Amino acid sequence: MSTSSRPLAVVTGASSGIGRQFAHRYAAEGYDLMLVARSADALRALADDLSARHGVMVDVHVADLARADDVAALSALLREGLPRVDHLVNSAGVAPEGDLVDTDESAIRQLVDLNVTALVMLTRAAIERMRARGAGTIINIGSTAGYQPMPHFASYAATKSFVIAFTEALSEENRPFGLRIFAVSPGDTDTAMGTSASTKKRRPEQVVETAWRAMPGSSPSVVDGHTNGVLAFLSSRLLPKRLGLRIAERMMRRMA
Repeated sequence: MSTSSRPLAVVTGASSGIGRQFAHRYAAEGYDLMLVARSADALRALADDLSARHGVMVDVHVADLARADDVAALSALLREGLPRVDHLVNSAGVAPEGDLVDTDESAIRQLVDLNVTALVMLTRAAIERMRARGAGTIINIGSTAGYQPMPHFASYAATKSFVIAFTEALSEENRPFGLRIFAVSPGDTDTAMGTSASTKKRRPEQVVETAWRAMPGSSPSVVDGHTNGVLAFLSSRLLPKRLGLRIAERMMRRMA
């Protein structure tokens, strides 16, 4: 990527869903972009569209972030290979459904490698770069599933619980260095990852708008949508653990 006076945002999972919508928003706001995903054709088509529409520079980085070598290569870019790194959005993720015993071992490893390990290592690399210049923003995509243990969706919910706790801790850890780090947690959203037939799904652009409104603030985590926020509060703060688990099990039984 050539040097530019514009700020630069790096977005993972940019080929579809929430990541793609973040790319659209950053381009509209005048940011240059590096888009990261496995789908080379989808990334290049999106890059060409955003560049033509908004007059910004958009580069693509094809990577499978469930692979350690690909994570290491992107981490190196974040640390020193890019001319600047102003924002990082960790949006890449997977959400295998079903009981743990029925889930393929390779899918479980991919889940942890992508949702947890890659996010941690990329966040670390970006913080190292951002601390050096005393500014930067990192947005990690959590989930309302992370606020409540979810039978039949246990591994995914646990990874998102990790993302939320990890991000909240880093938000305070890096506040003295001028960094803005926070998690945004969508509920049921109209993306390829959402498999329910609900007609009340939130849209990716609403999730991005929630993140954008939260950016100037100081909260270490936000939930997208008022109803989702109420449910996250109830499940994590008010309901007795046993009752919450039983309610969650009934809700998620269709995934068993």
